[in-house]
Amino acid sequence: MPRNDATRNTSATPTSRFWSRVNKAGTLAPMLGPCWTWTGYRDRDGYGRYKVGRHTFMAHRYAYTRLVGPIMPGLVIDHLCRNTGCVNPAHLEPVTPAENTRRSEPAQRTHCINGHEFTTTNTYYRVSSTRGVRQCRACNADAVARYKARKRELQAA
Repeated sequence: MPRNDATRNTSATPTSRFWSRVNKAGTLAPMLGPCWTWTGYRDRDGYGRYKVGRHTFMAHRYAYTRLVGPIMPGLVIDHLCRNTGCVNPAHLEPVTPAENTRRSEPAQRTHCINGHEFTTTNTYYRVSSTRGVRQCRACNADAVARYKARKRELQAA
C-alpha cells in the first residue's frame, strides 16, 4: 500500500527504517538459529527489496554490508538457510556465482521429477537464454515419442 507524506516517518534514518521491517523471530533454520525475516516488499523470487532515495537494494545485501562489511566485487550472497527473505548475517555467506549455483536446490537434485536418476548417460545440459538446465534423456525421449504419435494422428485424420 503506498504511503502518503502524512504517514511517512521522514525523521527516521534509512537504517532504522530498514530494521523496522525485520522480524528477528522468524522461522528456525537447523543449526543456524532463527531467520530474520524481511517483512517489507519482496520480489517474485522472494528476495527483500529496500529503497533508499532513488536506489533500491536487495535487503539481505543491505543487512550484510551494514553488519559485516562490504561484499567483495564478483561475489554474491548465499543464503545458508535457503530462505530468500532472510536478512540474518549469520545465515549469509559471500561466495562466487559458480559456488552459489552448485549449492542451489536444483543442483542438489539426484533424480528428475519422474524418478529417473541424473547420471552422466541419462543427463544432458540445455543452455537457455538465461542459464543452463539439466534434462533427463529418458523423459525427453518419452516427450519426443508422444509428440511424434500426436503428429501421426493428425496426419492420418
